[in-house]
Amino acid sequence: MNFEELCINTFDINHYRNIKFAKKVVIPLAVSTDVSVRKMTSADFSCWLEMRTLLWPDCPKEEHKQEILEQLNSPQSLQAFIIELQSEPIGFLEAAIHQNAHQQFGQAGYIEGWFVKGLYRMHGYGKNLVEAAETWTVEMGYSQIASDTEDFNVGSIVAHKKLGYIEQFRADGEVKFIKSIH
Repeated sequence: MNFEELCINTFDINHYRNIKFAKKVVIPLAVSTDVSVRKMTSADFSCWLEMRTLLWPDCPKEEHKQEILEQLNSPQSLQAFIIELQSEPIGFLEAAIHQNAHQQFGQAGYIEGWFVKGLYRMHGYGKNLVEAAETWTVEMGYSQIASDTEDFNVGSIVAHKKLGYIEQFRADGEVKFIKSIH
């Protein structure tokens, strides 16, 4: 992985507490203010492909490539966002306009895929991506955005709820969410 780390020797920190061991703690520099979220472009193809493969490892690489090209060529109905920390890609979100979200809520934006690299989770970067998708949805003229996740993905369920998404129902191993936005 290509990111900066700050290593702290806890022996130095705890020296005066008579702790007789040393261990190395790795802390990602995730507190930087040099964060940007923007729409993906063809220049992002390789990092987009890499992160998609991390999110959906069972999907064939050629299918990932085809779907990326489809998204790049359909900006009125599909949009992907990238988040970068100090110019390093750390996550992405793919959104779409669905004509009938969850087959009962009508037209809405939809979060198709949402990924933040492991070391950068729980720092608000995923929220930044979701906010970009919500803004795009409003710009496209819609007042709701929907999403789903696997019913065993507790972290994703909690994240959706923290961001104001309301669980609508569960079906076929998925939890379905919706959120009103303006």
